[in-house]
Parts: sequence; C-alpha cells; structure tokens
Amino acid sequence: MATMHGKFRLIRTSNLFFFTLLLLFFGCSKSETANHSSQTVTETNSQPQITDERVLKIIKFRESVKPFFTPMGKPDEYDWLTRFKEPGQTFEEYVQGNPTLPTAERRVIYIQPMGEFTVLQRKVLAQTANYMRAFYNLPVKLNEASRFEEVPAEMQRKLPKTGQKQIKTAYFLENLLPKMLPSDAAAFICFTNEDLYPGDDWYFVFGQATLEKRVGVWSLSRFGNPDKSAEDYKMFLARTLKVAMHETGHMFSMLHCTKYECLMSGTNHLGETDRRPLDVCPECMAKIV
Repeated sequence: MATMHGKFRLIRTSNLFFFTLLLLFFGCSKSETANHSSQTVTETNSQPQITDERVLKIIKFRESVKPFFTPMGKPDEYDWLTRFKEPGQTFEEYVQGNPTLPTAERRVIYIQPMGEFTVLQRKVLAQTANYMRAFYNLPVKLNEASRFEEVPAEMQRKLPKTGQKQIKTAYFLENLLPKMLPSDAAAFICFTNEDLYPGDDWYFVFGQATLEKRVGVWSLSRFGNPDKSAEDYKMFLARTLKVAMHETGHMFSMLHCTKYECLMSGTNHLGETDRRPLDVCPECMAKIV
C-alpha cells in the first residue's frame, strides 16, 4: 500500500498515555505478544459478535476517549481522500481481520539505513528508533548503514524534467529487504536518501510497506535539509517520525484511517501531511494498545 507523507507534530504521547492509564485503571493489561487474533467471534443475525473480554474492554475505553479527538473534515481538492475513496478500518474490523502482529518469537523492529547519510540525518534516525520503541512498546534495533548494490535498470528511472534518479519500491519490498529480514523481526524498515516511486503512473512516493512481508521502505529525500537551520531540523525530524510510525502501522495490518485526523490517515502531498497530528485516533489507538 503506497502512502505519501509530510510534516507532523512532535508530541503524541499524552493521548496514548491517557488511554493506557484507563486500561490500567480497569485492570486491562497489554498482552506481551499483542495477539488480538485470539478473540472469540460468533455469528448473530449474520453480524460478527466479539465476545473476548479484553477486546470488549478496549472498545469501551475507545468510546471514552472519542470526545478528545477531531473527526476527519472534508478533504481538499488534492488531498488523499479526494483521489482515493477508502472506507477506513474500525478496531472491530481490524480484530476480525486476523492482523499481522508481533509474536513472542518475532517482536523486534529493525531499522536499516541504506546509502549515505549526514551526521544530522543519522541523529534523526537514532531519535526515530527511540521514539518508535515507545510508540509501539517493542524492542527497536538501529542497524549500521549498508551500501547499495547495483540497482537493476528496470528498477530505476529518471524524472524527465529534473533528471532526478528514483528507485522503484518493488526493488526493496520484493527483492532486497525480504532477503535481509531477521528471524525475530516483527518489522524490517529501510530508510534511504534515494527518491522512490511505486509504479510508472506515480510521480513519487514517500514510503511504502507490505501488510504480509513485514518489510517497508521510505525516503528522506523530500523531507528538507536538516543541516540548513534549527527549524529545518525540527521539520525533518517530524516528517521522519510520522512516516516511520505510519508505515510500521501498515506492517501490522493497519489500514488508512478515514474517521479522524490521525497519524494513520493517508496523505497525498506534504501540505496535507503537515496538518496531520503525530498521534493516533481512538480507532487506531485501540489497535496499538
């Protein structure tokens, strides 16, 4: 699933912390394997009925925090939902869809830088690893940067007007990353400074991840220059954080959110992503917790 991204707020922990306190208060602890697929589902009038007590508690808590979040407004002319008519995904649909989730054997998130990075870019990657550790409550390992091998001609192109080199995301998702996937990886994430495109009918894409293979890739090339100024560094960090959390959500079977202004909402350009929060909504919060 291809998604485009942009700038985001740096603080997301308050709402998730509040939601977690509710869970603890009512005696609902998080399973170490985060395996939501163990719920019991029965059929009543052709509608699935969730009977797992933990899932029902999370649904109750989701309802309690809804007033603190902003519903999705009408999309602008060039926004994601104007181009892609997506239905969204409720927590109940997520639970009943047998999502790909961390397990006791596969619970480490790996971040793999690919190519050359400046000192400040490497600092941002380290901050992203730390943030992701708190966001998903999973171990995160930041690997040393790897060099590119020769990219096949059919997996790259140059933009006609600018001559900018781009690499097709399939090179990473289908060829390169699955071979590098550690056995204990819940997700294997690649950062690169190379510009990306998912197909010939796309101009570019910020990032792309698979829901089945547990691998994802995103580019830093359009996030600005963190070496330019302190403000540019903050913007670069914010954009990197959101792309990382968003794409990892896809690897855990989370679809785009259409109900709220949310970290998991699809965005079609940097301006749209700039107004998205670095936070998840009640529906997506329930999926993570």
